[in-house]
Amino acid sequence: MESLIVSVIIPTHNRSFSLQRALDSLRSQTYPIDLMEVTVVADNCIDDTLAMLRDYKAPFKLQVIEVNCRSAAIARNTGASAATAQLLLFLDDDIEAMPLLVESHARAHQERWGCAVMGPYPPKLQGSTKYFDVEVRSWWEEKFYQMSKVTHRYEYRDLLSGNISLDAGLFARLGGFDVAFGNCGGEDYEFGVRLLKAGVPFVMAAGAVGYHYEHETNNLDRSFRRARQEGRSDVLIGQRHPELRPTLYIKNYENPYSLADKILTTIAFFWPAAVDLLALGLRNSLDFLESFGMRTTWRWLRTKLRGYWYFRGVIDELKSRSAISSFMQGGPARTDLGENEIELDLQEGWEAAERIIDEKRPDGIYLRYGELPVGHVTPKFGVEPMRGVHLRPILATLVSDKLLAAIAVNGMPKSIGMKEIQPLIAFENYELAVK
Repeated sequence: MESLIVSVIIPTHNRSFSLQRALDSLRSQTYPIDLMEVTVVADNCIDDTLAMLRDYKAPFKLQVIEVNCRSAAIARNTGASAATAQLLLFLDDDIEAMPLLVESHARAHQERWGCAVMGPYPPKLQGSTKYFDVEVRSWWEEKFYQMSKVTHRYEYRDLLSGNISLDAGLFARLGGFDVAFGNCGGEDYEFGVRLLKAGVPFVMAAGAVGYHYEHETNNLDRSFRRARQEGRSDVLIGQRHPELRPTLYIKNYENPYSLADKILTTIAFFWPAAVDLLALGLRNSLDFLESFGMRTTWRWLRTKLRGYWYFRGVIDELKSRSAISSFMQGGPARTDLGENEIELDLQEGWEAAERIIDEKRPDGIYLRYGELPVGHVTPKFGVEPMRGVHLRPILATLVSDKLLAAIAVNGMPKSIGMKEIQPLIAFENYELAVK
């Protein structure tokens, strides 16, 4: 790790104050400063960003590249092309790196070279109690909590480009971020798909913490604009990776569930300006609901509005209802999923099953206990192959009832005691209590 040079790449656009904070945080890293180089890609900056960078006294090697593309993908790729180090570390310009961030990334690669390492970057909201801020904080904290679990099964939407590092050679071989996504975002998710297809493991480095100050430029209106961008980017992802189409949120708008949603989506195709005005009017209602403490109604309305703007992004790309139907029907059949499935006999014991999973790395598993079938873990697109650590949470949740019944018939599995069986019983008792 002592000799591993790290290239930190920061794309930025008109956020001089945030960028300076990000650079200042890199000054106090525990990683040797002479093994760090920082590349700032200033994308169409018309504020004082360039002046600040000219005057900035960096203790590390600092290079500044000016581009005029208004595209995070192009900016990141440009920075990667200019980097000279073996390890690339992408940071957003509104992230304040904690002292161990660079060292934690480098250590993770030393322990397991060839993976994509992500660090958590929870929002820094400084005690705000506004509904939107609380929702954002809760979402990100839960996201990073789940990703930090040893048993987490990574999917392409876990690829977060705000705090991520990977081998420069690997990045170049995969072609970097897809520049066709332009300014609609989603290029990180698409890159995640290609990483998983290439068999690149995802790793969460718990010590690589940065605090995210996105709230300084974020608000409800921006979240709705982002939802519209996500609708557009999901279409682009589905066009590049048709196998993902059945999993995209677009499926919810092909055949809306409620009559109100059907009417709304129909009008949106033929008279989008009218529905946009309605959505903008309802957005103002959110402030009214919050002022009266109507949190549940606020959350329901915000979810509906966000869903609408996502749908508008889909319309931006696909234009018509028939195009959405064609898009969704263009995905693969379910029968295309089962190319790498295995069968496991749980009567041989949990550890034996885990070893087989780690050896085979299947996409799906047929589970049986002796001759009795107890469940099927179906393959999923856009997720990593299964690892042994994924098995026990599945046994304790998805198949606990059938597995307990099979154990009652055939007896205890090999090398398993009540300590291993207890989570199954606990989950069954919880389910009964809920019902």
